[in-house]
Amino acid sequence: MSKSDRITTRAKAGMLFLILVGGFGIAILWSTIKVMWIDGDELRKHAEDMTKDYMPVKAHRGNIYSSDGKIMATTVPECDLYFDFGRRPVLDKQGRIKYIEGTRDTLTSTAIADSNYYKYIDTVCLILHEAFPDSSVQVFRAIIDSARYGVKQKKYRGCARIKKHVPYSSWDRICKLPGWRRGVVKYRDGESVIHERRFHTYGNMAESTLGFAVPFQGKSHTGLEGYYDSILSGRDGKVLCRRLTRGSWIPVRGRSNLTVSDSIVTDSVPGYPVIDGQSIVSTIDTRLQDIAHYSLEKALLRYGSTAGCAILMEVETGNVLVCSSLILDTTGRYKEMPYRNVAVTDLYEPGSIFKPVLLTAMYNDPSFTLDTAMLLPVGRKKFSNNSKMVEDHGIDNGQYPLWKAVAVSSNVAFCELAWRYYNNRRDTLFAQVGRIYPFGLLNVDLVGTEYKSRTHPLTFDNDFLRFCYGYTSAVSPLRMATFYNALANKGRMVKPRFCKGVIVGDELEEIPVQVLNEHICSEQTALTLRDMLIGVVEGGTGDNIKNDTYTIAGKTGTAVTSPNAPTSNATFVGFFPADKPKYTCLVMMRDIKSFGRNAAPVFQNIADCVVSLDKELDCRPTMKKMAELKQRQKNGNRMSYPLPTVSKAPQAEVRLVHKRLGLDYSNVTMLTPWCTFREPVDSLGQKAEYVEYEIPRHQMPNCYGMTVKDALLLCRSVGVDVSFEGYGKVVSQEPKARTPIKKGAKVHLKLKPY
Repeated sequence: MSKSDRITTRAKAGMLFLILVGGFGIAILWSTIKVMWIDGDELRKHAEDMTKDYMPVKAHRGNIYSSDGKIMATTVPECDLYFDFGRRPVLDKQGRIKYIEGTRDTLTSTAIADSNYYKYIDTVCLILHEAFPDSSVQVFRAIIDSARYGVKQKKYRGCARIKKHVPYSSWDRICKLPGWRRGVVKYRDGESVIHERRFHTYGNMAESTLGFAVPFQGKSHTGLEGYYDSILSGRDGKVLCRRLTRGSWIPVRGRSNLTVSDSIVTDSVPGYPVIDGQSIVSTIDTRLQDIAHYSLEKALLRYGSTAGCAILMEVETGNVLVCSSLILDTTGRYKEMPYRNVAVTDLYEPGSIFKPVLLTAMYNDPSFTLDTAMLLPVGRKKFSNNSKMVEDHGIDNGQYPLWKAVAVSSNVAFCELAWRYYNNRRDTLFAQVGRIYPFGLLNVDLVGTEYKSRTHPLTFDNDFLRFCYGYTSAVSPLRMATFYNALANKGRMVKPRFCKGVIVGDELEEIPVQVLNEHICSEQTALTLRDMLIGVVEGGTGDNIKNDTYTIAGKTGTAVTSPNAPTSNATFVGFFPADKPKYTCLVMMRDIKSFGRNAAPVFQNIADCVVSLDKELDCRPTMKKMAELKQRQKNGNRMSYPLPTVSKAPQAEVRLVHKRLGLDYSNVTMLTPWCTFREPVDSLGQKAEYVEYEIPRHQMPNCYGMTVKDALLLCRSVGVDVSFEGYGKVVSQEPKARTPIKKGAKVHLKLKPY
């Protein structure tokens, strides 16, 4: 081939190359023009559709507040704590597996380096212990060490669960520890370990009233949570989100809070804005609920009860300030349980607290007139050949006036009344009772199983007689409290109310009071029954809670649960202050080996707390009352001085107490900061006399009769450490008083209730 032919071939190859390059360039240019200007809008829209979407957003559930302004239920974030302890091969810079020097064993490591693990493991365990005090630091250390060094973790590249329901604050503190962030698992099976949980601020206290998160008749919660679920839950919505790497979605800034005008459409499904739930205010008072809860729990433990409840209501409004429902669980502890609120769901034979219901029905009957002075038989009596003997506990045969029969809770007397006036017209008595007593459903604002009251037919004589003193019928404690609340309200029966209102904006929209029966009886009948119930406490079966500060009108009730079992349901129900009733309270304990009067001290603990906290109540004993008590003492009646007395106390505190009670306090020179009580010397006993008390030097002080607060202050003022057991007043001490004090001396005090 000639030289000219070779040049021609090269030229042809170069031309072909230029044509190919030019063609490719033109194609690229055309594609660029097509993408940018011809198909650009469509492609950009498609890309945006791939990276943006309207994601569902759950509405924030509203809070439940107490009547005294505390948050009782709220939604909080919590986490399931997982650690990644899976061992991985160590790679060099070229990506090759490293081996332990001199061996063929693979060099492995975990997400948490050994240096960081040993340095901060104790801190992690302490954080978990603070969140879960029931488990010690050592327990958490054992769990984590087992997860890290367990046989499975050497071969399994996964994560180990340490604890569920960890508070977010504790979980976040662990994540922030140096070297631990990589080891804390954020996603598990494609889902975040962070989730929301309904949290009750006061734990198990009043939890049956607030509600449990369990499926129940189509509802997601029981109690207030279930009844007001539509208000609390709000409405879920959708917000515009952008997809990031690894499939994460975040709300587009400026569109996270959609309004009604921002409604969207995606896949032909109309979207709607997120509407957070509204908060509600319950009628529960946390201070009183706390007192009732622990007073009831202590009594249940003492008598070995299987369950019990305590209810406190406002007379005029029906607001339930306290609703404690405790049930013995399999671990031997008393807790509030799902599906069962003892005050609302339990039906039981009320016993003698049903007698005022019977009396009210009889007072409403115009066919005859009851007189509180009418004499009735007590003790033992057989009313017919077909009936069993009716007996009164601890009462000899005799004749008592009606008011006294109520005070001593005579079964025979009430059977006599019913047998005398209604034996031949038993249906009339039952109809009279039905007009004043809420046998049907109360339909309270709680989700739960509420049963109708049950009553056996009164055909047989035994059933009729037992009905007269609270047997053969099954009622709920809340119904009995509602009836007594009506007596305190001069015959006006209001529906028990657990929710005071809904918070709309910054204002409370109060739920109105609902009246069940405007007049269950006349005002005069209500006042007559109130006087009888006062007699129960002043000189009857409830005299163990009699006090000189405020008056109580109440009734004890005992119902034997089984003829073959020596257990009974014990109840005390009443209202206070009896002269101007403002509160109604009921305490019930199931299956105890005791009587109704043993429920009364729990009632008194609750009432004392209410009286001390309610500034509108003026229950201070007047000077006239004190003079009467002093005169009765002169006449030979045994009673303590109607004045505050102390064994030893700081003078400043004694002066403050007398000032608040409106009593005179005789001048004591302030040479000593302590004083002790001396018997009043004036004729009416209206002037408390105190004398100076000088703390003995270098000797153990006498703490007998002192409260633990004053005893601690007294002993520590002389350099003596104190330990004590029990509660109430000091009944003994070791070492004894006047014992010489040595350096580092300690005294042990034993206390008993007042």
